[in-house]
Amino acid sequence: MPTFLIFRSGTLINTIRGADTRGLTTAIESAVKLAGAPKPTYSTAGRTLGSTTAPRGSLSRGPVNWKGIIDAITAFFGIYFISLFSLDAYRAAEESPFNVNGRGKPNVSKVGEKRTGAATQVGKKLGTISDLSRD
Repeated sequence: MPTFLIFRSGTLINTIRGADTRGLTTAIESAVKLAGAPKPTYSTAGRTLGSTTAPRGSLSRGPVNWKGIIDAITAFFGIYFISLFSLDAYRAAEESPFNVNGRGKPNVSKVGEKRTGAATQVGKKLGTISDLSRD
């Protein structure tokens, strides 16, 4: 048999045992009356979907920096294609005019000269972190 318990503020106010539909209906209606009028859940009016009016505290991020976005995309694809179609991708990317970290300072290294950076580790067997510091 089903048993329905109705609580108010953590204390049991009514118990309905069995399939008594009238008893359950009256118990729920009395519990709703005891609860009173509904209180607003949120402190602000909020926004309606499709509404054209903005709320009072609207979040605005300011104007979009289109030049910065276009420059970043151009630099990315410029370095990507320069390193993709070169024999020495690392050197080509370092000497590229799209390199924002080394702009104006091309790495003029000679063939066979030892370079610094990620490409020096190619072909080297790596072990632990302490092995990285030994040359």
